[in-house]
Amino acid sequence: KSAKMAKGLGLAYLLVYNLACCAGWLYVLAVTAKHVSGDSIDQLWDEVNPALKVVQTAACLEVLHSIVGLVKSPWQTALMQVFSRVWVVWAVMNVAPDAQTSVFTALTCASWGLVEVPRYLFYALNLLDAVPYPIFWLRYSLFAVLYPTGISGELGCMYNAAVHLKGPGEWTDFQGILAQPQGDVILL
Repeated sequence: KSAKMAKGLGLAYLLVYNLACCAGWLYVLAVTAKHVSGDSIDQLWDEVNPALKVVQTAACLEVLHSIVGLVKSPWQTALMQVFSRVWVVWAVMNVAPDAQTSVFTALTCASWGLVEVPRYLFYALNLLDAVPYPIFWLRYSLFAVLYPTGISGELGCMYNAAVHLKGPGEWTDFQGILAQPQGDVILL
């Protein structure tokens, strides 16, 4: 009986977690669309950064979900995916104003949001055994376009951060700021 209750609590928790993440990413996507359509990309970070930090950092829980057996994903894959994005948000975008105000910031936020909204909605509906085909299709098709655009946005932000942090012409530590994409390449 207690195992059944624990499983039920785990499913309820995952449902709330996935719906909250879906809502958070939907907000990030809406704010990004507002700034892109309003030609105010240079102000995007100021509005999106608190929500982006929360929803992206919350993804760290996915590693824990895997380790404790709430989900069947390998924790190593989750760790690489989560770490690469958390690195971009906290160690790149957060510290370098030049990485906050460019088209690359918008590309990164839009790509991540367009992938994550259907992904978290898919996970939530899958827990209820109620995934409609369009959500299934989006979950397994969008990444083919959005994974490369997301990585391109991340690399652009890293480039802008490197220029900001080292100054023009001082590229001695450029490899350090670009160390993160190696995990992305492994995942391809």
